Amino acid sequence: MPQKIYSARWSGPTLIEQGKAESLSIDIERDGTAAPLASGTLTIYNPAGTKIMDAVAGTVAAGVFTFPNIGATVFDAETLGPNYLIQVDVAMGAEGDFRFMNDMVLCLAQLYPTVGQTDLVQRHSEAAALLGASVTSLQQYIDQAWSDITTRLYLESVNFWTWRTPAATRQVLFDRSLELLFFDYATLMNGADRYMSLATHYGELYERDWERLQSKADAGQDNTVEDEVAGSSVIRVSSGSRRRWSR
Repeated sequence: MPQKIYSARWSGPTLIEQGKAESLSIDIERDGTAAPLASGTLTIYNPAGTKIMDAVAGTVAAGVFTFPNIGATVFDAETLGPNYLIQVDVAMGAEGDFRFMNDMVLCLAQLYPTVGQTDLVQRHSEAAALLGASVTSLQQYIDQAWSDITTRLYLESVNFWTWRTPAATRQVLFDRSLELLFFDYATLMNGADRYMSLATHYGELYERDWERLQSKADAGQDNTVEDEVAGSSVIRVSSGSRRRWSR
């Protein structure tokens, strides 16, 4: 009989900073309920397929596997960049054993969001007042927007972790956060109301601002800032009223 399908909630590629003690966790669930984890281990492969860590035990609680301390020296001999692989093996008792994998990037420094709840409220003062009873802040929209943006950059083969002008992402983060926020309000209230119009407006701004997205980058990850890098490898070609996309 096939195993049940569980969701391992990776939010994008896993970024690990070289020379820094890191923790790693993954939320595993089904039907919105925590998976019955009994135990779990972490294995990490470098781009050549060599195991850097081999089935080292982590901790499990409430459906979350956590490896609390990947030592600061674990990656000292490794090369910065993508194409590392994380493997989490968990046991769920009667449910069986499961293996969840994700790609990993070893980087010099991570890129962090440049927009917070304070910024969204400054842009739309009504935002926080309209939160549902089960929602305590606007952070969930920012988190999802950031995941959407960084995943999109990654899929466009943009090494966003080398960007050294994080403010460059500010406008698209505003756009995507507010698009998600107002779309959520529209579905909870009236799909034809002003919130759907606002969601559509910010969705259009998001695509427009994405085309202009670029940042100074440290391509060699050696603390040398180099030329600006575009946020997309997709070029829009326009001919009259017709548009097409090409790479």
